[in-house]
Amino acid sequence: METQIAGASAPDAEFVSLVERSRAGDPDALLEVVALLEPDIAELSRRMRMERSDAAQTLRTRLIGLVMQKPFTF
Repeated sequence: METQIAGASAPDAEFVSLVERSRAGDPDALLEVVALLEPDIAELSRRMRMERSDAAQTLRTRLIGLVMQKPFTF
């Protein structure tokens, strides 16, 4: 069963490639990963019990931490 990234417009293989490039130090790839998941970040931040902008930034920071975490597996 294939897992789809909610809100992402890139096919799964492209998303994996972006994550791998991010881990290799490509800042543009990391920005694209965050941009692809921005609709999900916006939705989740509305449901958190904190200021919406703070919640969104917390989610982005955690996302970047997860992307850069080694080892990263899908």
